[in-house]
Amino acid sequence: MKSGEVKLFVGILVAAVALAAVAIYPAIVAARNTPQAVTKIRDPIKAKVTRADLFPDGAWHKGDPKAPYLVVEFADYQCPLCATAVEEVKNVLAKHKDKVCYVFHGIQIQGNHTAALIMAQAAEAAGQQGNFWEMHEALFKNQNLFRGLPDPDAVDQVIKIAKSLGLDMMKFSADLRNEKVLQGQARSGKIAIEAEVQATPTFFVVTPKGETLKLASLKEFVVWMTKEGNIQ
Repeated sequence: MKSGEVKLFVGILVAAVALAAVAIYPAIVAARNTPQAVTKIRDPIKAKVTRADLFPDGAWHKGDPKAPYLVVEFADYQCPLCATAVEEVKNVLAKHKDKVCYVFHGIQIQGNHTAALIMAQAAEAAGQQGNFWEMHEALFKNQNLFRGLPDPDAVDQVIKIAKSLGLDMMKFSADLRNEKVLQGQARSGKIAIEAEVQATPTFFVVTPKGETLKLASLKEFVVWMTKEGNIQ
């Protein structure tokens, strides 16, 4: 894109992100106190949300959608623990790959995570080219580059990452402000509110019997998933 086009594009996208944050972030922040720092391993909480609530049509997922177990993660792309969780989650899921479908929702959990929504939208936009998971991992890997960035600079940074992934940049730039992408990211925020997500990462497991368990920390998730007999 030319310089003038970039500035116009950034301005449009920042405005869209601001509107999404106004609509979603206050409801999430009202429910939580601090970013996740859970040390005590607690038993899973039975949640009211259903498989259909957590896994709407079009949600980004890995594995067979009809797998007996559904694992859903809510994470903030600027949350350090969420970045740490990426490999742990992959390792845990690999042990049960034939029995689990994994769903990811990117949200903003803290007000000072000013780039979180832009990063989530970048993953959604990359997904329009079949590269959601590549962008997903690249965003977490380069998380430190977004620390303290104002919105325009955060947009520039996701564009650089998209280029490094070899994406079609004209399509990526257009998709960043595409209504489908904005709605997809906003939907994740809405589901997080309904599921009463108060910290990131937070996990939900829906069992074959339709029971939904809430695991409010990475440790709780790993312990439950690796406990003998829980995944059958």
